[in-house]
Amino acid sequence: MARSATSRFDAPTSTVIGVGFTIQAACLTGADNGSIRIDGNVIGNVEINGVINLSDTGYVDGDVTADSARIAGRVLGNITCKNALHLTSTAEVIGDVLAGSLIIDDGVVLHGLCQTLGMPLVPTIAITTED
Repeated sequence: MARSATSRFDAPTSTVIGVGFTIQAACLTGADNGSIRIDGNVIGNVEINGVINLSDTGYVDGDVTADSARIAGRVLGNITCKNALHLTSTAEVIGDVLAGSLIIDDGVVLHGLCQTLGMPLVPTIAITTED
């Protein structure tokens, strides 16, 4: 049975950072293969072996690393997802993006380089000279 487009972003939510809360940490990590939903603010890097759901009220000032992520809020840092990344129409990313697969909705603000895993950042160019 084929997976639906949204199922790769759905996992049991084990952690919620609510609206009005700010977490300041050098690195916020999780290894439970669940998901974290961020409705508030995180100042520092976020790393999880699972899914990150950043709502339209959410903000991360740091790098984001996850298996998959759905970003609707603002990220001031690089995003790396070994599987899928979905930038919804309200997302604003100031940083580079690296993902296994990438969905970018109309209206996204993205200032940075964008690359899918397995693809070279700069294509190899063969240069020949005539003698």
